Amino acid sequence: MPGTRPLNAAVKAEVTADLNGLPHGRITDRDGEAQVFTASLSELELWWLALGGHITRQPAGTKAALWTLHTNTDHGQGAHVAVYALSLDTDQIDPAIAHAVQNPAA
Repeated sequence: MPGTRPLNAAVKAEVTADLNGLPHGRITDRDGEAQVFTASLSELELWWLALGGHITRQPAGTKAALWTLHTNTDHGQGAHVAVYALSLDTDQIDPAIAHAVQNPAA
């Protein structure tokens, strides 16, 4: 009989995604934090709407930006989660949640 999957941050993030209908590609556990990869800023925004947190933006090569939502699976009480979205450097987050971005000029 196969063993059960350990209840690490990635499993908790996957369950949270399933329960909330959140889009995602790959989900992995890295040093106790779930790393979630999404396909677009709009997908990252859905994660923020469901879980809250804060968003950072940093350059990711020529004319690209990496947006990261820093959150957790249970509104401050769950496993740490980083949700990533790669975009063009001219793409902007939805103005309705721009207040969640900590470093908008980066």
